[in-house]
Amino acid sequence: PIEGIFIDMTFWPYVCYCPYCTARYRKEYQAEPPRVVDWDNPDWRNLQKARQRWMLEFAQALTDTVKQTRPITVNHQFSLIFQEWTAGQPLEITNACDYLGGDFYGGPTQYSMVCKAYTGLTRNRPFEYHTSCTSNLRDHETIKPMERLRVETCVATLHSAAQLIIDGINPDGTLNPDVYEFLGKLNRERAPYEPFLGGELQGDVAIYYDKESVYDPSRGGPASKEGMWNGEGKCPHRDALMGAGSILREAHIPFGLVTNANLSQLRNYRAVILPNVLEMTAEQANQFGRFVNEGGVLYASGSSSLDRFDKKGPRYLLEEVLGVRYQGKLGTKVTYLAPKDEELRKVIWPQDQMTHMGPMIQAEAMSGAEVLATVTLPWVAPELGHVIGSHFSSIHSDPPALTPGTNPAVVVKSYGKGQAIWVAAPIEASSNLVNARVMVNLLKRILPGPYKFEVETHPSVEMTLFHQAEKKRLLAGLLNLQEQLPLIPVGATVRVQLPSGRRVSAVLHLPDRKAIPIQTVGPYVQFHLEPFEALAMALIEYQ
Repeated sequence: PIEGIFIDMTFWPYVCYCPYCTARYRKEYQAEPPRVVDWDNPDWRNLQKARQRWMLEFAQALTDTVKQTRPITVNHQFSLIFQEWTAGQPLEITNACDYLGGDFYGGPTQYSMVCKAYTGLTRNRPFEYHTSCTSNLRDHETIKPMERLRVETCVATLHSAAQLIIDGINPDGTLNPDVYEFLGKLNRERAPYEPFLGGELQGDVAIYYDKESVYDPSRGGPASKEGMWNGEGKCPHRDALMGAGSILREAHIPFGLVTNANLSQLRNYRAVILPNVLEMTAEQANQFGRFVNEGGVLYASGSSSLDRFDKKGPRYLLEEVLGVRYQGKLGTKVTYLAPKDEELRKVIWPQDQMTHMGPMIQAEAMSGAEVLATVTLPWVAPELGHVIGSHFSSIHSDPPALTPGTNPAVVVKSYGKGQAIWVAAPIEASSNLVNARVMVNLLKRILPGPYKFEVETHPSVEMTLFHQAEKKRLLAGLLNLQEQLPLIPVGATVRVQLPSGRRVSAVLHLPDRKAIPIQTVGPYVQFHLEPFEALAMALIEYQ
C-alpha cells in the first residue's frame, strides 16, 4: 500500500553501441551510428536525438506500467537537468513525472537555479528537492553541520518546495537513530512555515535554458569513451547560464527560468537572457522576436541564435532583433572589451578595458544599432608568444593593443516596441565582479523599474516572491546563503510591488504572523526585516 514510486537513474551512463541500439539506429536512419563526437556532423546530431527519444520512451513505458498496475504517483530522477549531453535525458521527461524531483550537491547557485527550473517544468506542485545529510554520497558518516543543512534545506522552503534528506542505510540494514534526532530539530524549525507556502513565482527577468545546448562544440573524440561520469567539464551554455543566475541573484533582480520545453512561459516576464545559447530553432527564434516586438527586453551573449548550418553561411537567426550580422570569430585565448559609452567606462573604472579569456564574435553592426563597446585584440596573438624573442610583450600577460578595434562588442537596438542588447562574448560566465557590474548595467538600462521587488541587503541573501492570488497575498522569502559558517545575521529593507489596482492591508512576519510596520515608497510597499541567521519570511496581504 504505497502512495508513490521514485524511479532512479533513467538516463544513459555512457554512449551505447550494443547490438540492440546499433540495429535500431540502422533501422531508423539507414546508416551506421557515428562513433566520433562531432557537433557539426548531422549523423552525430541524429544519434544524440535518438538517444534522448529512446530514453524518453523508456521512462514513459515505466510510468505507464506503474499506472496500469496501481494509480499512484510516479517521478523519475531528474538531478541531471543541467548535466551535459552524455546522459541523454531530455527535459520532456517531465511528461513521465507527476512531479519533479532530484538530488543536488553543487552549492547555492545550483540549488537556486534547479528550483527555478523545476518551478516552471513540474506538472504538479510541490516539486521535491533532495540533498544528503552527509557531506556527500560517498561519505557514509560525516554529517553536515546543522547550520549548513539548515541553509540547504531552506532553499526548498524559499521556493515553496518539498524537501527530502538522503541518509545511507548501514550494511546490516540498521540506521543511526541519533541522526534522526538531529534532523528532527531541523524539521521542527521548518514545519511552521509550510502552511504559508505556495503560489506563482514572480520575476521580471527569465534566464533561458536550452537542454540541447549543453555540450562543448570544441570537444570531439571517440564517442565510446564519453560517459556521464566524466561529463562535468567545460560546457559554454551551462557556464554562462549559471553565471547569469549568480549575477541576478546577488544583484537582487527578480528572475526565473524558462526552457526549450516551456518557452510559452516567457509571457510571464518582461525580459529574457540568452546566455551563449548554442542551439536554436527557427520557431524558437520567432518566439523571441515576437517577445521583443511586443515590448519585451532581450539580452543575448556569444553564439546565441547562431545557425551554423544555413546554406548561405552561418548567421544569427535573431540578427534583425540584435542588430548585428555574424562574420566569424576574433582572437583566441584572450580578447578585450573596450567601452565607447561613457556610462560603461564608469562601470569598469579604474580599468580601461575588460578582459575575456577566449575569443569574441566578429560581427557587423546593422542600421539602427548603437555600438556601446568594441573588441580589442591582444598586443600579440597568444599562440605566437615566446619568453625570449620578437613576440615578447609582457612577462605574465598579453595586454590589449594600444588602439581599440572597430568590431562591435556590445550593441543595443530597438526592435518594434522592445529593445535588445547583444554582447560578443558570454561575459556572464566569468566570476569577476566587473563582469557582473557590466551585465547588470546593460540589463537595467533597457529594463527600467519598478520591478516585482527590490531589497537592500547583503549580496549573499536571495529573495523570492510568490503570488497567492486566491488568498490575496504575496509571500516574500529571504535566505542567507553565506558560505562561511557560522552565518552572520543580516537584516533587509524590502520593497514589494502589489498587483495592479490593489492596496496593502497588512504585512505579517512569519511564522508568528506579527504585524510589521509598513510605508509606501513610490509604487512599492516597504518594510524592514530585523537581522536573521538563515531564513526570514513575510506575508503581504492586500485588498
